[in-house]
Amino acid sequence: MANRIKGILTLAIFFLLCMGASFYVSRYVLVVYPVEGKSMVPTIYDEDRVLVYRTKNIKHGDIVVFDSEYYQKPLVKRVIGLEGDLIQIKFNEEIHAFEVWRNGERLKEKYINEPMYPPSYREMEVQVPTGKMFFLGDNRNASSDSHNYQEMEDISTIQGKVIMRYKGLDITFFALLEA
Repeated sequence: MANRIKGILTLAIFFLLCMGASFYVSRYVLVVYPVEGKSMVPTIYDEDRVLVYRTKNIKHGDIVVFDSEYYQKPLVKRVIGLEGDLIQIKFNEEIHAFEVWRNGERLKEKYINEPMYPPSYREMEVQVPTGKMFFLGDNRNASSDSHNYQEMEDISTIQGKVIMRYKGLDITFFALLEA
């Protein structure tokens, strides 16, 4: 009888520890967000879900989820500029489209859906203020982002970095967990 009670208590403690660990991970480490819209095509599609690693260690090129003050909802976008960066959008006569430059260097953006064409784009130059980020969607000609209104969002609104997208069994991993 004592062994049976001990076994039940051990199982109950194990179950509670697993539930606590699951709650902690789902609340503070990894979160799932639904995606609405086509602004990140071809990287992330409408009605996909993204797994977000909660971190404030964000780098150029990371895909992040943040609470947009401008749009009053969470958005999924790519970080192009961080505080202090000079972001320029310049017209390239050879390809008849715009290109993004950061701190005097043209970005090699193999992930964008198509070149950035007028009238969706125009030339611009902006210095990213302290505490802000400049963000763009990968489907540049169909994305509302920093180029539209030159409004940048606070870095503090970032919920984390997208590490995976999925829809059913269609899964893509973006990055290993980085602290």
